[in-house]
Amino acid sequence: MQCPECGGDALPDPEGPRVIRCMSCWHAWAVPQPASCPGLMRRFLPALRAAARAVRPSR
Repeated sequence: MQCPECGGDALPDPEGPRVIRCMSCWHAWAVPQPASCPGLMRRFLPALRAAARAVRPSR
């Protein structure tokens, strides 16, 4: 991995989980969290649709 500041080599920081540190300039940054939501959206969307049907005025 490369440092966004100086372009040097960067490695995972042994003192911080999910932190990358440059070996040249010592710049550190966090690795982004994965954006997955396993299983929760599958249960949430049908409930949201049912609530929308209940609120929607009938024709």
